[in-house]
Amino acid sequence: MQLTLKFFATFREAVGSKFAEREVPEGATVGDVLTELEAEYEGLAGELIEDGDLRPQINVLLDGREVLHMEGIDTTLSDGDTLAIFPPVAGGADCTNAGSDEPTADRDGSNTGSAERVESYRGISRRLAVRYLRNLGGETDRPDEEATTVTGDGWRAELSAEKVKAGGSLTLTEVTVRFSGDAAALEDLVPAFDQKAMRAGG
Repeated sequence: MQLTLKFFATFREAVGSKFAEREVPEGATVGDVLTELEAEYEGLAGELIEDGDLRPQINVLLDGREVLHMEGIDTTLSDGDTLAIFPPVAGGADCTNAGSDEPTADRDGSNTGSAERVESYRGISRRLAVRYLRNLGGETDRPDEEATTVTGDGWRAELSAEKVKAGGSLTLTEVTVRFSGDAAALEDLVPAFDQKAMRAGG
């Protein structure tokens, strides 16, 4: 069977490519492929599988769906599948400076290059916000109208929505987006998303 692999952020650096095509036998599972990748690439050794399961905070999407919502690493692959593999956003460091795109410091005081921002947008729906994030390179495991998390190359966006009063009896939808990930990635992502959201919200 033919499988397409997509690597992001540090995993892409470890492999040396964003895309790879791989032949896998009938009945191969997600775990089989991840184990092979760990053995094949030194930079992936111990990064994908831990104690017989997917390592915490690793995101693996099979044709746009998170395998954790399927059968995990035991999910069986089919010919033509696409497997997208994301490392932990923000390099696994604490991101506590909400509302700022300044790099955070780890507990030892070193600069991790990670960041977090929380922004609110009025006049757009969560579904439309998800669509914009997908247009900007993000992926999600649910339809746009159901998705609350979108993951991209070095970033993650978590969305929520509520109705707010805009004066008198008028109410608007306000979407709050928590962006986290690599500071450089957010520097590009957030302004691009702002532009799309402002154009829609008026």
